[in-house]
Order: sequence, then structure tokens, then C-alpha cells
Amino acid sequence: MNRLITLIASGLLAIGAYAQDLTDLWHHKDLSTDGVPGISLQQAYDYLDGRPSRKVVVAIIDSGFEIDHDVFAGALWVNEDEIAGNGIDDDGNGYVDDINGWNFIGGADGNVTDETLELTREYRRLQPIYADASPSNRAEYKYWKEIEADFLASSEEARVNAEGFRARYDGVTFQYRLLSGYAQVDTLTAEVLESIDSQDSVVQAATGYLSRIVAYLGGQASLEETTALFEGGLDYYEDQMNVHYNLDLDPRGIVGDNIEDLDDRFYGNNQVGETNDGEEIHGTHVAGIVGGQPDAATIGVTDNVEFMMIRTVPNGDERDKDVANSIRYAVDNGAMVINMSFGKEYSPDQEYVREAVKYAENAGVLMVHAAGNDGKNNDEKLSFPDGSISDRRKADSWIEVGASSSSYDESLPASFSNYGENSVDLFAPGVQILSSVADNGYESLSGTSMASPVVAGVAALLMSYFPELEASDIKEILMESVTKIDLEVLQPTEGDEEVRVPFSSLSRTGGIVNAYEAVKLADQRATIRPR
Repeated sequence: MNRLITLIASGLLAIGAYAQDLTDLWHHKDLSTDGVPGISLQQAYDYLDGRPSRKVVVAIIDSGFEIDHDVFAGALWVNEDEIAGNGIDDDGNGYVDDINGWNFIGGADGNVTDETLELTREYRRLQPIYADASPSNRAEYKYWKEIEADFLASSEEARVNAEGFRARYDGVTFQYRLLSGYAQVDTLTAEVLESIDSQDSVVQAATGYLSRIVAYLGGQASLEETTALFEGGLDYYEDQMNVHYNLDLDPRGIVGDNIEDLDDRFYGNNQVGETNDGEEIHGTHVAGIVGGQPDAATIGVTDNVEFMMIRTVPNGDERDKDVANSIRYAVDNGAMVINMSFGKEYSPDQEYVREAVKYAENAGVLMVHAAGNDGKNNDEKLSFPDGSISDRRKADSWIEVGASSSSYDESLPASFSNYGENSVDLFAPGVQILSSVADNGYESLSGTSMASPVVAGVAALLMSYFPELEASDIKEILMESVTKIDLEVLQPTEGDEEVRVPFSSLSRTGGIVNAYEAVKLADQRATIRPR
């Protein structure tokens, strides 16, 4: 589940994005020349100038896509062996009319949008077995007690937070109407608030609170602009309470498969671009970061890409079965890179996912995965999928990515990013990254969901210009060519405690992906290892 959360210093919580100029691509910049810890993209293209490149197919396993967005014009993968709209599986791959990809969370009568967390599903599965019975399977009983404690604590926290944000939302609405009526204005400004002189404690409290909000919003704010600051947090926590921890919600029937049958691969529909409630925002944004090339500006990292759209992630936790089948679909249909900007804390069928990861590794496909947005150490508690193909080995073609910011100081690691000296491979820009969103728009979003496609884009760039190199070579190059960071930084955290650590301790490489250094190293390796 993707948590794109930013805590504002005033105590407000905003989730989501704001519109920006299409040239505001800080993550493409260079540390030495621009003073910004980006990926040195222009320097990479200057180095590659005049060289031939090939088209690289990148599979985006995500929530949904606005496939007619300008950013994808001429860049969609097309299954040329399939005849669109004839209702026949022309190429015999088991998926009818899969022209641009496949949707593993759809069925004949619609698509899954809202879904519970895996934690909720595991609680629902195990509670009837162990709630009033002595343990017959000690290992599973121990697992059940972990699930029980986590679910009860997390669902209660969601309830408290939802009620708290509802109170804040209603409270600020009341305060705004009180002060605008008191001052007899429609819009509150800093000057209006400064002019309010009242001995009433309620008016004084409202004036102090709204003065901070108006200052944050640039000196003036309408009621809609003020309440919008709280809508993200309110929607987020109410969504948790009403959807993610809802034991009565089970939308899988829409798909029509047997979720327990892990050998069943052929289900879903071809509606990769038909979504509800803005679910196309995330996948559209992620794909744009990899290689979006609209007429107005170049926002993507690579410039010669085809996008294979695979819809797998609902508003909630993805299913292991769907993840595994999505990886296999991507491999079987020619993807060279797979981006996975999703993750979860529990994976009851992880062995099935491991088999799919191994399948992709054997096929020479590079897999790039977001580390997660919980401010946690993945060395201590894994985020799934984790790229493992056994208890002892991780796939050689799997890259785990943390998120960095544009600040070359103690705030360099994104405050929300998961990390891990052993489990996270490298970091990449993931704070306020500009890319495509729904309604043919462009916005900036934050998350390791944004950092992962930055790396996938650099990987596709290398594959495009250096076809001699294999997926494992690409990973080695990306790991060895990072910008090493010698800084003491604030360790990402869920709470408020400030702990300073070397940036080098947050990942295996201790660095940030660098496209320029990567293409130079790839050039050396390709010369040594021609095909």
C-alpha cells in the first residue's frame, strides 16, 4: 500500500501533490554543477550523444493508468499478435485482447478498487481457528498472536486518527466561518487576521490557529483552501478505518477466480486504463518518471521506452497471487525491466512470489522495487515482496530502492523512507517528483514509489544504449556507480525522535543512483564484454 505522507511543521498532515512547472525536475540535476543531489541525467545524455539506442520494454506493475495521457503518446507497448476487441485470445497466451497489458484485479463485471490489508485478511483467516482454541500448530499460533496484536493495535490507531482528523476538519471549518463572519469578509488574509481585536477566548484561539494556516498558504486562504489541508489526512485515515481494516470487506468476488488456487494464472480483464476514484494517478505518475516524453517537456529518465501496463495494486494491499502472475506475464511478454512501486508487511504466499522472481531472474529481467514509506528498517522487518528466491538468497536482478530528497544536508534521506544496510540497495530521488497524473495533468508526488521508477528509468537507459549487458550486469553497474554520500543525516522514522546516522548506513551502497556515472561504467563493461 502506498503512503504518500508529508508532515507539515504546523501540525497539519497533507497527502498528495501540488501542480508545478514542467521544468521543475530537480531529480535530473547534478550535485557538483547544480548543488542538488539528483541523478546527473543531462551529463549522461551528453556522454551518449550520437550513439544508437534500442527500444526497451518496461513493465509497470501498479494500480491503474491513464493510457491516453500525452506522456504515453507513441510509447505504449502493443501486443502485435493480438487483434484488439475481437474477444479472442489470438496469440494463445491465455489473456484475451491484452493489447497494452493486463489487469489481474478485474473481472467480467468490473474491477477491484478498494481492498483490505493483508494483515486484515490474515486476521480474518486465523481468528476462527485460534481465538477460542488451544494451539495445534505452535508456529502458526505464534504467527497468529503477532497478527492479532498488530491488527487490534493498528485498527484502533486508525479509528482514533480518523476521529481526530474529523474533529480537526470540523473544527477548522467552524473557526474559519466564525472569523470570516466576525470580520465580515469572504476570504481570510494575514492583514484581516491581524486586525481582529477580541477578548473572546474562542476568537483568540481561532485567530492564532488560522494565522499559521494562512501564513503557510501564502498570506491568504479561502475556506476551501483551508479545509483542503485536512482532507488528505481525513481521507487517508477514514480509508484505513472503513476499508483497510474492515473485516467485512471482501471484494475479490469481482475477479471471479479462486484466490486459493495459486496455479490459476488466467483470470482478470484487459482494462488497464479503466479505473475509478483517481486510481490511475499512481500508475500514471510512476510510468511518467521512467520515460514520459510529452511534447511540452521531457520528464522521463529514458527516451526510448515502451510501457507494458499491468494492473495489480488496489487501494489496499495487493495479493501475492496477483503479484506473482504479474511478474510472469511481464516476463512472458517481453519486458526487460519491471517496476514495482508497492509493498506490504505480510506475505502469506511469498513462496509463490519467490518462484516468479526466480523465473524473471532466469529470463534476464531486471526487477526494481520500492522499499516502502513507513520510516522503518527493513533489515528488522521485511517489506514484501523482498526479492528473495529462498531463505538465503536474493535475486541477482532485484534492486531495492529508498527515497532521497533535494536537500544536501541532514534531511537528505526522505523522512518517510524505509532503509536497511543489508536489505535496501541504494537510494534515489523520491520527494516532490514531478510527473504525469490523471486528466492529462502533471503534479509532484513523494514516496519510494517515485524513487523506484527513477532507478528503473536509469536501468532502461543503460539497456537501451548497451544491449550487450545483462540484467545482473546492469544491477552491478547501478550499485557501483552511485554518488557516495559522506554525511551525517537524520535517520527516517515513524516518530518524532531525531537520530543521526551516516547516510552510508542506510543502504548497501551508501549512495544515490547516478545516471552519468552509470553510463560511463556501462560503456567500459560493454567494451570488455561484447556479444
